[in-house]
Amino acid sequence: MRTKRIFGELEQGLNRNEKWEILGQILVFAAVLLGIILLMQRLRMAIDRKTQSYLADVALQNAYRIDEKLQAMQQNLELVKEHLEHETEARRPAFLLSAADLFEFDTLSIQQGEAEAGVHLCENQQIEVTIPIDDEHQLTGRMSQQRIQRMIQSQSFGGESLSCIADTQGKVIISPTSLDPFMKLDEIFVEKRDAKVISEIKQMQQRMQRGERGVIQFTARDQSELVLSYIPIQNGKWVLLTLVPAAYMSREVDLYAFWNCVVLALLLVFCALILLLSLYRGWKHRRRLSEIAFVDALTGALNHSGFQMLCQRRLETAGCSGQSILFINLKHFKLINENYRSEIGNQVLKIFMECLQDSIAEPELAGRIEADHFALLVRGQDLEQLRARMIQLQKAVQAKLTEQKIGFSLTFNAGFYAIESPSQDIQVMLGRAKTACWSAKKQELLICQYDQQLIDALRHEHALAEAFPEALRSGQFMIVLQPKVDPQKEQVAGAEALIRWKHPEKGMISPAQFISVFENNGLIVQLDYFVFEHVCMQLAAWQKAGKKQIPISVNLSRHHFKNFDFLSRLQTLAARYQVDPSLIELEITESIFFDEPSIERVKQIVHQIHQAGFTCSLDDFGSGYSSLGLLKEFEIDAIKLDRVFFPEVLDHRSRVVIEGIIALAKNLNLEIVAEGVEHADQAAFLCEIGCDRIQGYYYSPPLAPDAFDSLREQMDHGCWKSS
Repeated sequence: MRTKRIFGELEQGLNRNEKWEILGQILVFAAVLLGIILLMQRLRMAIDRKTQSYLADVALQNAYRIDEKLQAMQQNLELVKEHLEHETEARRPAFLLSAADLFEFDTLSIQQGEAEAGVHLCENQQIEVTIPIDDEHQLTGRMSQQRIQRMIQSQSFGGESLSCIADTQGKVIISPTSLDPFMKLDEIFVEKRDAKVISEIKQMQQRMQRGERGVIQFTARDQSELVLSYIPIQNGKWVLLTLVPAAYMSREVDLYAFWNCVVLALLLVFCALILLLSLYRGWKHRRRLSEIAFVDALTGALNHSGFQMLCQRRLETAGCSGQSILFINLKHFKLINENYRSEIGNQVLKIFMECLQDSIAEPELAGRIEADHFALLVRGQDLEQLRARMIQLQKAVQAKLTEQKIGFSLTFNAGFYAIESPSQDIQVMLGRAKTACWSAKKQELLICQYDQQLIDALRHEHALAEAFPEALRSGQFMIVLQPKVDPQKEQVAGAEALIRWKHPEKGMISPAQFISVFENNGLIVQLDYFVFEHVCMQLAAWQKAGKKQIPISVNLSRHHFKNFDFLSRLQTLAARYQVDPSLIELEITESIFFDEPSIERVKQIVHQIHQAGFTCSLDDFGSGYSSLGLLKEFEIDAIKLDRVFFPEVLDHRSRVVIEGIIALAKNLNLEIVAEGVEHADQAAFLCEIGCDRIQGYYYSPPLAPDAFDSLREQMDHGCWKSS
């Protein structure tokens, strides 16, 4: 759950471009949809205009046809009148009946009285056509409503139109037989509608009174769209009204548009699905890239970049009040990988990360920076409080290792930096915490704070580094020799060359103050070459003076192992001073075997040391995590037991361990040198169990070359006595 939450927080802000992309796609879709709607509206308006124009043309033709029909009726009556004069009184009824049928009148009759000639509207929506016969009689043809309706009905529009005749006031005087499915035509003039329709109807009535024609479109009571044309007939006395559904002309187009919209909608849905699929795949791809970029593949926790990003975000959000950055380094982790399988090493890293995660609470963070380095963002800036947390962490890790049946102790060093401002660069803060961690490692502390005291120490180290070139050039460095004594003969059998710094202003500077500084910054390489050359000079001086040659050991920093050509330089120096290389012993510490990325590389260099004629010893054996397997794997000539084996009082267990190591070394034909021996009982015990060499203040501190020569002479002549 915590991992998902953290990863979700990491993804915040990463998909801003994606949001803009989605918004852009939505806007494009909306624009396309709006364009389609506008296009359909414009198409519908064009169709409506076409419908109105078509209706006006058809209605005008129909009006011409009706006018012609009415005129033809009058002309037909004139023909009947001419033939009627030739018929006898008895035959007139039969003739009129036959003529009515011929000319499509319902009845033809001769009536007395005076009537205006022309076409008149009668009751029941019947039409009478009248012409005078003489001064007292008139010929009248009557046409029923059904005949009139058939006459005025247009055959256009597939029979879906309705036509009627109205007076100029808009009152329907001849209506169709059926008023469905539209409406009663005369109601459009009396039914209350919105202001726009009322205005259009009023305008239509005015135009009808003026004998003008036109077309209007409106919505019927059943919400259907209708188009109405009005055309004057009978010289403007009547008006022909033709009503057509507005959708008649657009029906096929609407159907075509509907299916086009369906296809387009399906296409848009398909495109949307493609877009969503693309966005989903893009999101998955970005999530995978985010995992690679911000998540540690082994532990599943934040890596360096992820920790840096999320830490900065949380500091900007919540501020930095009372928070610290911790940097943690696992001690001798390379030894774990060498002594156990790499799978076990990976499991240890996972366990440690799990314990780190369990030790924090929101809004704290944990991450694996690289290899065996971890970082924390925690609340609290008190050294003792954080030390207590680190102790608890160590206990939790050890308990987890025991639970997983991993049989070794895992320790670490930690450094922390108390955050002062949320705007500080995370990398800078991590660097300061890392500096404090290395300081804790050098001082063998669990945790160290990056504070003024550490800053002063760093400044002091910087000052030493700056003073180094001039000190080397002006001869401020000198070598001293500490004897290696054969305890059986109590004679000097060798020496270790050590360095001293005599500063013109500060006086003697202890090696403890500058060796570790130069080891960290790499200047130790130049110092080792200086010591090696002076050892060659000393051996050459003894040879020239005819003194007995004894081997001198020189410490070799791990930095030399990064240079493939360092042995050739040592050979060149030895050859320059004509020194037998076998008289020079190169001392390497066990840390070299675990600091180098490849054990095979170390094996190769040790082999090359022997090929060059030098001997090789393992210094500080037992001070750390030395493995007895090293004695089998590497071509070492001697081992130096660290001073940790020689407390002031040797108890039984210490004696057993020392005796066992010496016996093992003897079986491997290794020379044993015990260093740090300061008491007579220690020397007596080592002599008793067959230790080859003893080095320590019991016999002598490091001496200048002249003093060393004097001690040699004393011991060679048996004049030395322990103080």
